[in-house]
Amino acid sequence: MGPPEPTGHVHRQASCAINSYVLQKGLAYVLDLFFYGFMQTALAFGQSADLVFVRDRLRDRFGPVFDALRHDPISQLVKASIGSRTYDEISSAAFERLVMRYPDIDDLAAAPVEEIEAVISDVEFAETKALHLRAALRMIKAQQGAISLDFLCDWPVDLAMRWLVGLPGVGHKVAAAVLNFSTLRRRIFVVDTHVLRVLQRFGFAGTKADGEDVSDAAMAAADGFDTDDLYELHWLLKYLGRQICTHGIAHCSECPLAALCMKRVLPEKAINRPVSLAGQTAQPLA
Repeated sequence: MGPPEPTGHVHRQASCAINSYVLQKGLAYVLDLFFYGFMQTALAFGQSADLVFVRDRLRDRFGPVFDALRHDPISQLVKASIGSRTYDEISSAAFERLVMRYPDIDDLAAAPVEEIEAVISDVEFAETKALHLRAALRMIKAQQGAISLDFLCDWPVDLAMRWLVGLPGVGHKVAAAVLNFSTLRRRIFVVDTHVLRVLQRFGFAGTKADGEDVSDAAMAAADGFDTDDLYELHWLLKYLGRQICTHGIAHCSECPLAALCMKRVLPEKAINRPVSLAGQTAQPLA
């Protein structure tokens, strides 16, 4: 054996080893941050292929979404306005009661708020929705001379959106639903709570993004998608959110997007249950 190393050399060697370790860990951390940031940016502002992949995988699982009978824009406004934070089955039934009670839209605009509230009493925030709905219909009539939104068919989508969100109680989701789901058939992506949750978990949008942010990001990534493609994408994501990627539990082992999802859970922690939605016809009212 050779003579022992001098003490100072040992210290220098140990110091170099520590510095090398710290450098490696620091580099790994920086690369992790870069990868995470890149993935968030690539998904949020990527090419249309990202959404094509999502759409195709969901089609494989649920089947294509067939276009249902669309409502006129005013009817769509009424349905969407009373439907927020309420199960579709409940809001659809409430909408049908409004149609039966007020077959003429002018009668609905003239009705007492308390009467409208009584008709839609089982939807969430019925009093506020009744007040806003009547005010929105009256504002449309005051500005346009009649309760109609057909004039929006030729407007640029961004201008039509700004006009609609100026109505009482109308936010981005309701305005987008009026434009895309109705007979106007305008090119804009509708984001409800299910769609927002799915795209946030998947990594397409940040956890603090709201519906408008996600809609804008989707439109930026949907160059090859026409109006009907965006309609179908909404409903496929909604099915996923209602059936698999639910608010309470994410059933990741069943999800066709799990392999690329940033927030998937381990298979042994997921709950399996059969889901079959193939060939569904979407309800065009959200």
